[in-house]
Amino acid sequence: MSEQSAERIPRTMTLEQAHDSILQSLMQGTAGHYRIGQLYNHIVAHRLAVNRGYGTTREYFRRHVRVLSHATLTMYGAVEHHFRLPVCEKYGMASLGALLEYLRLACIHIWNVDTDEPGPTPIQIPRRGGLQLTKPFSDCTAEDLRQAVRGARSWPGKGTRERDEERVERYLEMVKRHFAQHARFRPEVLGHVHNLRFHLQIRHLRLVDLERLTEVLRRTLEPSEKVVGA
Repeated sequence: MSEQSAERIPRTMTLEQAHDSILQSLMQGTAGHYRIGQLYNHIVAHRLAVNRGYGTTREYFRRHVRVLSHATLTMYGAVEHHFRLPVCEKYGMASLGALLEYLRLACIHIWNVDTDEPGPTPIQIPRRGGLQLTKPFSDCTAEDLRQAVRGARSWPGKGTRERDEERVERYLEMVKRHFAQHARFRPEVLGHVHNLRFHLQIRHLRLVDLERLTEVLRRTLEPSEKVVGA
């Protein structure tokens, strides 16, 4: 199936015709999965299954298209709705589906993403100790995207360490220990690695604790380190 074959679904297409077309598209790679997304959206939008007496579209697919899970169908439909076929062929349906889920969980509207080229979209990937690694979507592996989605759900980050993460975690631990020992109200401390620079983010810091923290950082960080505090 080529880009030209990703035409709009005819409004007159029946439920049976959509069902047969879905089965024919299963083995046609990314273009076929994109077509399945189109067909699924067509069935939902025109209530083809509901008008045939099924309680929901999900019930119809559970009975007649068991080879595809509901999660896969809705993911294909969402990706087809937001992205064109060439973008899907470049990045893959699953990766774009993970991107949409990450955006939803992170409360980032799709309008903030270039749907013609989502590659530069920044993705925050959690690591241990509160560290977050920022990568463009185009550089993310499938595991990176899984971690990003889990992180957006506030799950603890795991996975292999990137270069210099151990040193960054040491700084984070130092700052957190400082607040645990000297601050009555502990602020939120986060670290981000972006473009090989470490960004230290501190939220809800009282002014009375700011001067003391600055001195601790000055004594601990190497002169070559560039730290951005917020």
